[in-house]
Formats: sequence, C-alpha cells, structure tokens
Amino acid sequence: MRPILLGLAAVAAAGCEAGSAPASTSRDSLGVTIVESTAPSWAEGDEWRIVEEPVVDLAESGSGDMHLFFRVGDVLRTPAGDLAVTDRGSQQIRIYDVEGRFLRAFGGAGEGPGEFRSLWSMVLTHQGTLLGVDYRPGGPGAEFDIVSGLISTFRLLGEANPVQHPVPSDIVWGLEAGYTVQDDDLEGGLQRHPATVVRMSADRTSVHPVATVPGWEHVVVPEGDAIPLMPRVTQVVPTGRGEVVLGIAEALEYSILDGETGEVRMIARLPGIWLAVTGEDVDRERQARLGPNPSPFTRDLLDRLPVPTEKPAYQSMLVDIEGNVWAGEYLGIARMDEPQDWYVWDASGVWLGMVETPARFELMRVGSDAVFGVRRDMNDVEHPQVLRLVKPRS
Repeated sequence: MRPILLGLAAVAAAGCEAGSAPASTSRDSLGVTIVESTAPSWAEGDEWRIVEEPVVDLAESGSGDMHLFFRVGDVLRTPAGDLAVTDRGSQQIRIYDVEGRFLRAFGGAGEGPGEFRSLWSMVLTHQGTLLGVDYRPGGPGAEFDIVSGLISTFRLLGEANPVQHPVPSDIVWGLEAGYTVQDDDLEGGLQRHPATVVRMSADRTSVHPVATVPGWEHVVVPEGDAIPLMPRVTQVVPTGRGEVVLGIAEALEYSILDGETGEVRMIARLPGIWLAVTGEDVDRERQARLGPNPSPFTRDLLDRLPVPTEKPAYQSMLVDIEGNVWAGEYLGIARMDEPQDWYVWDASGVWLGMVETPARFELMRVGSDAVFGVRRDMNDVEHPQVLRLVKPRS
C-alpha cells in the first residue's frame, strides 16, 4: 500500500507546482455526482490515527463466562454509553457498562421468542433499542430494550441475508444472492451473478427490492460452489439516512444509492490504483487456504480455481457515525494477522486519507472519537475492544 500512496503524492505535488490538477474534482453526469480524488485532502499533521492501547477490553475487564467470547459479530456503544456485543458462540447480545463490567444478556440459543440459531449482528435504532438479527434467510429477529429486554420478534422475510449496519438505522437491509448452485443454467468457472438489495418495511412485516447489483464472486465447479482465491465481495452498507453505500471491489470506488428507488446518487473513486498481484502473492494465499494438512480433495479443488491477476480493491466497507465512508484494504487469509490500511472519504465523496488499524484487529464500527471491534491475541482468544481515534484538527 505504501508505494501507491507515494505515487499519488507525487501526482499531487506535480499538479500543485503546475498550478493545476486539484486533489479532488466533482462533476455531474446525467444527475449523478462523480467525485474523483488523486491525493488525500488531509494535510501533514491532520491525519487521523488509532491508539493501539485499548480504552476498554471486555475480555480483561471482568471474569467468568460473560467475559469469554467466541465469534464476536458486532461491538457498539449505546446512547447511554454502555457497550453491546453479539457473541455468536452463545447466541447472546451482552451489555456492559462504560468500564466494561457485565450488566445483562439477551437472547441465547434456541427457537423461542428472542432466541437465535445463527445470530449475526445488531441494528441500533434511532430510538436506542437493539435489533438482534439472525443470518439465515427467513431466520428470527428480535427487538430488545437495552435495560428491560425483549420487546418484540419478527422474521427476516424473503431469501435475503442481512448486511452489517455500522450506524444507527430504523430499517433492516439485506442482500439476496439471486441464484443457487442447483440452477441448471449456471455456467462453470468464475461467476458474479446479479444480486438484489432489499429493505424491510418500518414495521418489519414486508420486504421490498431496491436495486439489482453485482453479487459476490464465486466459482462454479462440478462439485457445486467454491470461493475464489481472492474473491470480490459485494459491500452493501446502510448510511442510516435512507441510502446505502454500494461497493463491488473491482476498482477503488463506491456508489451511493437512493434507498427507495435504487438510483445512483453519487460515485466516489480513486483512479489509477495499482491492484496487480504477483505469483508469490497468489501462492501465499493458496497455501493459507490449504492449511497444514489439506485433504486431496481440497488440494485438487484449489488447483482448479482461476489464478487471479488482480486483488479486490478492498475487503470490507463501513460508514462511521459522521457519514464518512471507510474501505479496508484486501488482506485475504494470508495477511489476516497484519495491520490494515483503510481509505477514508468524507460524506461528499472527497478522499481524506488513510487510517491504519492494529494487527489482528477487526474493525466493526467507528464513532466520533473511538473505534469498536475485536482483536485476536496470539492464542486466538477474542478481545472485544474500544480504541481511541485521534483527530488532530477536529
């Protein structure tokens, strides 16, 4: 990533010396605002940074089962200042005070009211309640008061999987794949079939299609469906203001879609970013996928996957509490324990700069002065954490 930044900085410097080529430009194209950036807008000293020492570490702030975590799906701060965590191992939403002391838990594994089988994430509503969302299409959902517990239950209608909701939202959004591996007309090889962005009604009794978009990359093989070596994963991120950010990871850009009509309102892009991968990169990713003791079937399957020439433009996306869009660089499996660089754009689509998250830390939410996520230690123990976000000029 660093050589890319040096290259962009050189372009910006050359443009300044010639009295032309601003760092970002905006134009209208048939009603769509297109914003292109060739250099970050943060000046030296303005860059945001994350302090690695945690403000709160929920695996260290107490003892007992409620401070042991497995497959954390989400971490957020409630309007009252408490912390909420989804723990997929226990199928619980757990609440902790500002110091990280356990207060209460909701949900659990089962089929009863407010229980889950595949708890995925949370939606914090603008009213301050929490929606627990199951990952399965047609799976259960439940609304909880942060103090008193279960308010109501609902079902995820249709065939869509829910998406992550990194900012408060009163609408539950999802992405419907639009195909199954049993479809007779699927061609073999690398595929990216259309998918549908959907939204549930405010009362969560119906689901409505919003837009047809490129779905996740997958490889159709005689045995069924396989994950490419470096897959491009469609990102659908609600903004909390009735719009969604759409990223398809083919270039370093994203679109803002109207949440009612699906129309594109804005495209923000960084042109000319180098995404080529080397044979060494591909071999390293293949070995990481194989693991220490691969079966003959796994080895044969990976050998038959297409060899990528470019990596995805990013691995994940989120929107922070101030409306800025974050895109995390592609790490894959081979580099998953490394620090991760995140591109950050402001709400108008102007590229601000880069922020690095610590090694082995999965970023889930960004507040005005803190970030939320989970860090895996060297023993792969999960630590839900709050880290300080420093903004020198804010």
